Amino acid sequence: MHIVLINHYAGSPTHGMEFRPHQLAARWVERGHEVTIAAGSWSHLRNLNPTAEDRVTEERIDGIRYRWYRTTDYRGNGLRRLWSMRQFTRHLAWDRGRFFRHHPPDCVIASSTYPFDVRPAAKIADDHDVPLIWEVHDLWPLSQIELYGFDRHHPFVILTGRAEKFACRRADRVVSILPKADEHLRTRGMPSDRYVHIPNGICPSESTQALSEPPLEEAVGIVERARQEGRLVVGYTGGHAPNHDLETLLKAAAKVDKDRFCFVLIGSGPSKRGLIDQARKADLTNVHFLDRTTRGRALPTLSMMDAAYVGISKGPLYRFGIGLNKIFDAMFVAKPIVAAYTAGNDPVGDCDCGFASPASDVDGVADALRRLADMDQPLRRAMGERGRAHVLEHHDYRRLADRFLEEIRMAGETIRP
Repeated sequence: MHIVLINHYAGSPTHGMEFRPHQLAARWVERGHEVTIAAGSWSHLRNLNPTAEDRVTEERIDGIRYRWYRTTDYRGNGLRRLWSMRQFTRHLAWDRGRFFRHHPPDCVIASSTYPFDVRPAAKIADDHDVPLIWEVHDLWPLSQIELYGFDRHHPFVILTGRAEKFACRRADRVVSILPKADEHLRTRGMPSDRYVHIPNGICPSESTQALSEPPLEEAVGIVERARQEGRLVVGYTGGHAPNHDLETLLKAAAKVDKDRFCFVLIGSGPSKRGLIDQARKADLTNVHFLDRTTRGRALPTLSMMDAAYVGISKGPLYRFGIGLNKIFDAMFVAKPIVAAYTAGNDPVGDCDCGFASPASDVDGVADALRRLADMDQPLRRAMGERGRAHVLEHHDYRRLADRFLEEIRMAGETIRP
C-alpha cells in the first residue's frame, strides 16, 4: 500500500520536530508499505530545515520518501507564515498532476496543523478513488479565537472555519491526537462514526538508544552537587514559552524550602529571559537554566533527575484534552511527574505516576513538590515505574501505527465495499 502523508511541518530524526509523521511512517515502512511524506522546506518547529533549491526536493530517510516543497522562511505568525502556507498548498496541487499521477496513492492523510491542505489532499484522493484521512493536531480556527484573541469575523478565522467544515464533511476518517476533539468537530459537520482518537506516543527502541547518549555535562555536575546536599532534583526539558507555565514552577520553588530542592530547566524560548529575571529577583539560587539541546541529550539528562515538571497555562481550548510528548518522555524514563494543567483528560492521574494540580496553581505545585520530597525513594521509584508501564502499553508507536492502518483499511472498505 502506498500511503501519502501530507504535513507542512513534518520532521525527522535529522531535522527535528515534529516527530509524529516520521514515527508513524517508519513503522508503516517496517510493515512493508510505501510511504511518501509531503512537507514544506521551512518549519518553525525544526532544529534543522532541509535545503530545497528546486520546487520539489526528494530525499529518503529511514525508507520514507520525503518530498520537500520549497517554502519561504518566516518568524512568528505574520504574513510570511501565511504565504508559506499558500506556497505549500499550491505546490501540493501542482504535484497532483505530476508525482501523484505516476505514483498513485492507496490512502491520503492530510495532517498539517492548519486545515488548508485538506482540499488539495481531497482532490488527490478523488483522482485515485482512495480514502482521505484528516489528522487533527490543533483545532483551527478555535485556537486563534481562544488562544490569540482573534475576532470571529476576522478574514483568517473565516477562511480556516470554512476549511474546517469542509474537512469535517469530506474526510472518510478523522483521526485526532486530542481525546475529546469530537465534541467540537461534531458541531462542524463531522459524523460521529468517522472519529477516532490516536494519541501521541514514543518509539521505545529510539528512546532506549537516546538513553545511551551522554547527558549534558553541566547538568551532571549540578545533579551530583544537589545529591550530595540531599536535595530532590526536579527537571524540565523543552520550550520556555508562556504556554508551558514555567512561571508557576518558579513561584512554587519560592514557596518551598530551598535546601530541599534543586531545579534544572533545559531549553530556550521567548520566556527564558523573563524566567531568569524572575528567579534572580526571588533569589532562587537552586534554579539552574541550561541551553537548549537535542532530544538525544535531553532524555538521558532527564533520566538523572528525581522528578519531572510539566505545565500548561490556563486556556479553555484544553477542554478537548492534551497529549504532550513531555509527559510521555518523563514516563518512559520512569520519573514521577509534577504537573500543572486544567484539561479534558488527566494523563498523569490516570496512571498515578505523579501529582497533577490545576493550571497556574502555585500552592498545588508547591504541595506536590513537598509530597514527593517526603516520600521514600522506593515509593517515588514505584510511581515512576507506573508511568513507564503505562506509556509502553498505550503509547508505543508500533501499536499506534497498527491502529492507524486499521482505520485506513476500514475507510477503504467504506469507499469500496
